[in-house]
Amino acid sequence: MDLGAVIHSYGGPVLFVWAWLQGEAAVIVGGALAAQGYWPWWAVSLVACVPAIAGHQIYFALGRRYGDPLLARLPAGWQPAIARARRLVHHNDARIMLLMRFAYGIRLPLPILCGTAGVGTLRFLRYNVATALCWALFFTWLGYAYGAAAAAALGRWAHYQTWILLGSVALGLAVHAIARALAKRLA
Repeated sequence: MDLGAVIHSYGGPVLFVWAWLQGEAAVIVGGALAAQGYWPWWAVSLVACVPAIAGHQIYFALGRRYGDPLLARLPAGWQPAIARARRLVHHNDARIMLLMRFAYGIRLPLPILCGTAGVGTLRFLRYNVATALCWALFFTWLGYAYGAAAAAALGRWAHYQTWILLGSVALGLAVHAIARALAKRLA
């Protein structure tokens, strides 16, 4: 199996979907592969940037269209916090939009809140595109630096890269299965 041919054939679509679903991990791996010469770094950034922009724009549109009715259905005890969050976004929308791409744990609700708080669509789009580009460039660079350092450190084991990749996937699946079994046992 020629790993390079597989990456060249399917890497772009896989990176796109993976960046949509998981984000940073995909872009870091893409950057590391760019350091190995599989793609240019700018292509990794652009491929990662598109799903990042689309995802936040979809969540913003959902917030504009369905946010108020959905938020109203949440428990009454949550309503004061929702009102405070809305006011915070309304009064600090530029800061929120600049930082939301990097706000781990609350990255998904922030575009929805921007939609419900009345942020203009074109204003949100401008911030969305700018922050997605910064985000994609940063994590591509991080992956590129890691890939270059790993190549220098592990250069003599490069001919084992297929086995290392397969072993890493197997280890990840094993850890996932063990964690799931433990979670079921504890539940």
